[in-house]
Amino acid sequence: MKKLKRTASAALALGLMFSPISANAADDALKSMPLTEVLNLQGAAFDRNSADFDIFTWVFMDVWGQLPNSPVEAISKGDTALTAFVPTDAAFRNLVKYLTGKTLKSERAVANAVMSLGAETVEKVILYHVIVGDPILSPDALKANGAKLNAASGETVGVKVSGTTITLIDKVKKHKNPVVILSAVDINKGNKQVAHAINQVLLPTLK
Repeated sequence: MKKLKRTASAALALGLMFSPISANAADDALKSMPLTEVLNLQGAAFDRNSADFDIFTWVFMDVWGQLPNSPVEAISKGDTALTAFVPTDAAFRNLVKYLTGKTLKSERAVANAVMSLGAETVEKVILYHVIVGDPILSPDALKANGAKLNAASGETVGVKVSGTTITLIDKVKKHKNPVVILSAVDINKGNKQVAHAINQVLLPTLK
């Protein structure tokens, strides 16, 4: 894949957010299996299952391929403690519909449409789904109403909890906010990296 140049200052700023955790920053009992292992980010296989993460896999790999020094690599480094809110394939289809007004049927078409935004834009979107620091498990998330999470993109994600519904508040007011899918939470529990599925793609401030 074609490699795109990035400014050294931007790479440094984002890279610092993904510094490996110290012994005091997380429970030593947590294991170091990276999310790439459990989400199968080593390869993408498009299918008809809209509830899995094939499109996230594809765009992650494409961004990393085009921007090999990108801090998105952190989710392949199990010693970096983080929480990722991972959009399902249906979430990406909803995103394309929001941006273009078109409903694309195939996952490959959706992934191509997302990447047409440009690798650096999609990189920022991916980083907006990553919260660096001790993993946030669902019991804690259910108690986090009103919290502001510091995303690796440099912006914040708001949290609204009503009963057992966890809604994440992004930066685009006209965009439907994601809800955490409670049947797919605490993925990779017991490790320094955990993931929760969400039904919409979080949108940061995009210029």
